[in-house]
Amino acid sequence: MHPVMTRLAKDHLRLVKVLDLFETLLDRFHDGTEPDYHLMSEMLEYMEDYSESVHHPTEELIFERVLASGYERRDVFDVLIRQHAVLGQLNRRFRQSLDGILHEAVLLREDVEAHGRELIAALRAHQRLEDEEAFPIALERLTDDDWMAVEAAAPTRDDPVFGTPDPVRYHALYACFASEARD
Repeated sequence: MHPVMTRLAKDHLRLVKVLDLFETLLDRFHDGTEPDYHLMSEMLEYMEDYSESVHHPTEELIFERVLASGYERRDVFDVLIRQHAVLGQLNRRFRQSLDGILHEAVLLREDVEAHGRELIAALRAHQRLEDEEAFPIALERLTDDDWMAVEAAAPTRDDPVFGTPDPVRYHALYACFASEARD
């Protein structure tokens, strides 16, 4: 597999860990326990920052190459590209809900939870579509020259939680996964 695809596959595995943790925190919230809102906020910031600056732009380079190769089923790739924008909006909406809680705004718990569940479901469905349909098509259609062009144009930055950690910016999230790795 090409190194770009290897990186994206690792990103997807890491996102599963983040989403699983998110679901656990939302389950606690649903049960009436106050989860670590700071941790949840960091998770949303991490997902938005890394996805929008590195992960999604790299995927879109691949999708554009597949479409430029004359692939006739545009629908899968068009949907995924549109979803990238929607995922960012869902993330920001849920972050605003959490910020509202932190600033003691009056919000319905079920609305806040619904925003979180919607984001998680959308991310899981999006990732599934990429893994099961888009990536296999890309691996089949793209040439070595295409992959080299994608790699040359793709943004490069280490993952600030799972790669070279940024424990200042993502202190709670880094500590959570570092503790989990030790156990």
